[in-house]
Amino acid sequence: MKTACRVAASVAASVSILAGCSGQPADGQTVTGMLVRVGGPAAQSGPPPPLPLPGTIVARNAAGQQFTATAGNDGRFELSLPPGRYRLTGHSPQVWVNNQQELCSAQEAIQVTKRRPLRKIWVICSIS
Repeated sequence: MKTACRVAASVAASVSILAGCSGQPADGQTVTGMLVRVGGPAAQSGPPPPLPLPGTIVARNAAGQQFTATAGNDGRFELSLPPGRYRLTGHSPQVWVNNQQELCSAQEAIQVTKRRPLRKIWVICSIS
């Protein structure tokens, strides 16, 4: 009987350890969006539409924790974040100003909760 209890306890511990390694933060939420370039030379029809960019996205909270994601050629990214308030920034190898990669950012900080995922967050590289 003692052996069966030890095995059951060992299995339960293993399951809880694996649950913590799932890639999703405990009680976290998914944030999806796009890294885009806006601005540039205007045409007769007006400013060019936003252009999706490949690059890196960084979500940073007030405690200094940071989480990173990669945006593919389509500009799309996905982050799994624990609840809290985050500033999103990014950069792309396709956007340079004065021989430095331009720092891109979301217009506002985001608030991550347990209740629902955040979608369509734009991290914007604004050029003139």
